[in-house]
Amino acid sequence: MTLSEWAALHRDEIVAEEANRATIALLLPLVAREIADAASVLSDDGRLEHAFAACLAAARAALAACGYRLRTSAHHYLAIESLQYTIGLGEGDVRQLQTYRRMRARAMYDQVGAASREDAQAALEAAKAVAERLTTWLVQEHPDLSPK
Repeated sequence: MTLSEWAALHRDEIVAEEANRATIALLLPLVAREIADAASVLSDDGRLEHAFAACLAAARAALAACGYRLRTSAHHYLAIESLQYTIGLGEGDVRQLQTYRRMRARAMYDQVGAASREDAQAALEAAKAVAERLTTWLVQEHPDLSPK
């Protein structure tokens, strides 16, 4: 399935718009900040929260580079799923990020200690990998939109 086919399936949640370098320029520092925050926070739940936020910002940046945006930030599932169709993240990696999404929701809303130290560290490493892949992808696929 292509990105445009996937976006058509979710046309109520995804809006096509012109790719915007300014939007990407705002999101890339957000990715970096969330990764830095994840590395410095004391709690495992907090580390997971910041790592997942970095992945969300990366997904939004990739969608923006491709000429799309989510209608609201409430669609975390779709943002993460889009990474498969934008930067070519593998299905297994997307499934793992979706696991972190569910774990983050539990930690934020239901249960302190939902994330183990290992989970939080793995989420941080995944966020770093997504950020690196996004940067490489932008340079290769959208050099006019990548930071100079």
